[in-house]
Amino acid sequence: MHPRLHTCALLLAGTLLAACATPRMDAPVNDNWQTRRNVLSALTSWEFTGRIGVRDERESQSSRIRWRQSKDDYIINLWGTLNAGATEITGRPGQVVLQQEGKSPLRAATPEDLVYEQLGYELPVSQLSYWIKGIPAPGSAGQPSFNEENHLVSLEQDGWHVQYMAYTRYTLESLPTRIRIEKPPLRLDFVRLDWTLQPE
Repeated sequence: MHPRLHTCALLLAGTLLAACATPRMDAPVNDNWQTRRNVLSALTSWEFTGRIGVRDERESQSSRIRWRQSKDDYIINLWGTLNAGATEITGRPGQVVLQQEGKSPLRAATPEDLVYEQLGYELPVSQLSYWIKGIPAPGSAGQPSFNEENHLVSLEQDGWHVQYMAYTRYTLESLPTRIRIEKPPLRLDFVRLDWTLQPE
C-alpha cells in the first residue's frame, strides 16, 4: 500500500472508533438469556448497515457495509475494502459469489476461502451471521460472559474473541450496534450498526 494511503486509512479508522467511544447499552427486551437467545436464533430475515474496520499487523482499513440476510441466503456489500472498490458477496449453502467492481465474478463453496483468497484476510462469515446478532454460532462450544443486565458482553468461540460494546433496543430485542471481533493478528470492528428486522 502507498504510504499516503496507509496513513489516511489509519487516520480514518482512528476517527471512526473514537467517534463511538460512548457505548449505548439499552436494556434487553428479555432479561432471561435463554429466552433472548431463542428470540434471536429465530430471527432469520434482517438487514443492517454500518461500518467495518479491518486491522492486522501491517495496516488498517475502514469501509461501509450492508448485510442483508434472508434465512440461509445473504448479500454483503462492502465499499472501499482494501482499496478494492465496491465488493458484493452473495451466498447460500454450498455456493458463494464475490463480485468486485470492474472484475469477473469469482465463485467458491465457502465464503471464508473466497474472502481470504481475494481480499487477503479471514472473515468468518458463517459464524458472523450469529455473532452479529449477539448469540453464539451453533456447532461448537462457546464461552459467553454477561454484564449485570444479562447482556452478552463477550464470547470466545472457534478461536475468536467477540466483544459487544453497545446495544440498541429494537422491536423484538436489543441488538448489537458496536462489536469487536479478534483473532490475532486480525481485528474486525463493526460500528454504527443500524438494523432493519424483516417479518418472518
